[in-house]
Amino acid sequence: MKSIFILFLVIFCILQDHQGSCMFLQSCKEIVDNSTLQRLKEYLFCFYDEEVRPTDDHRNATVVQFGLYIHQFEVNELSNTVDFHVWSRMTWRNPHLTWEPSQFDGIEWLQVMSYEMWVPDIVLHSVSNVDVDTEIPRVECWLHHMGTVLCVPTVVYTTFCESDHTWWPYDSMNCSLYIASWSHSSNEIDIHFVNFDPDGLLTEDIYDENLEWDLVHISQTERLVESKFGVQFTSKMLSYHIILQRYSSIYTSSYMTMVLALMTMTLMVLWLDPRSTERMVVANFNFILHLICLQDLQWKLPYNGNYPPKLIFFYENSLVLAAFSLILTSILRHVQELNTDAPAWLSSVTISILKSRVGQVFLISILDPKVSASMERNTDDNTNLVSFDRKESTWKYTSILIGWIAFLSVLFVYVIMLAVFLPTCNSAKTFVVNT
Repeated sequence: MKSIFILFLVIFCILQDHQGSCMFLQSCKEIVDNSTLQRLKEYLFCFYDEEVRPTDDHRNATVVQFGLYIHQFEVNELSNTVDFHVWSRMTWRNPHLTWEPSQFDGIEWLQVMSYEMWVPDIVLHSVSNVDVDTEIPRVECWLHHMGTVLCVPTVVYTTFCESDHTWWPYDSMNCSLYIASWSHSSNEIDIHFVNFDPDGLLTEDIYDENLEWDLVHISQTERLVESKFGVQFTSKMLSYHIILQRYSSIYTSSYMTMVLALMTMTLMVLWLDPRSTERMVVANFNFILHLICLQDLQWKLPYNGNYPPKLIFFYENSLVLAAFSLILTSILRHVQELNTDAPAWLSSVTISILKSRVGQVFLISILDPKVSASMERNTDDNTNLVSFDRKESTWKYTSILIGWIAFLSVLFVYVIMLAVFLPTCNSAKTFVVNT
């Protein structure tokens, strides 16, 4: 009988006061000699329902100011995801949680746990490999006597990112964080951007920079999206578009060094005398080294992304040039061992080129020491420095000419490849932000 009387008494109190406080009861439980903070919390949360959206009129939207500060991030290249460790700042007004500071010893702010009052269900909507949590983490919030609530929870947002490995190892990642209410429409929760830059609160000792990736760009957009529940309402969605770029790492030093080494070895093969044993040894070693480098690069390169790295095209084309130098070495060694004369048209072309000033200076003096000595003995008459012994095969000079043309051609191709395929930190900044 007593319990039924208490129940009717509580119902009568609720009908008398919309906020759930009874005019003739001082609190939800018997008042003892409590502290001021205890009396304030009993005053605020007596019959308070934390699941009801705080508004005087359900047709009015609760305006939520949302800000985001990226404290740290971790890149997982295997899953192509990024974990953003952020501080999210949310501010809104709760008209049901107000008080007069003069009645509570001048208290203007009160610390309240998030689970003790209504908080907006603002969560991440980006595609992720983790489950969606529709509640903010348990955190202590600040409540102002005018009803303003301020919460700054620490959250980890995990999202898939679009990778651009064109200029690997200076590759980039385009990540998007979509923030919105999980179940409320824009007529119920109206979320807006607010700048959240806690400079002065963080020091360099607290902030941990990523040692491999750098956040080079961040932009914000907002739009209305259709309800995921299939009902006729829209929600306000905030979007953060983040561009990450890899620092110059150990990959840059190792693979750029190998680029120069492979290029030098290939040109060295074409420079040496085709008849020398050293040229054949270097040519074979150069080809094998190209294969090893390509195999190693395969394990280091990410297997995802829209575009393959240009560095691998450089290694592939360099492998073709290495194979060409090896094959050419074998052919020229065989040509110089021929005892028959070359065709008349080939001998004529060879003689014309070798008699020219360019052929004498840039070809014979470098590649044929015997003819170079002949040039020094005939300095008074250098118009006809090249004399062909009728008994000597012209294939020797033809092979020298072919080797010279091959050397200059491969050198020109390498210059083009360096300009087109070699990655630099400046070339990676051409990544386009897709919003």
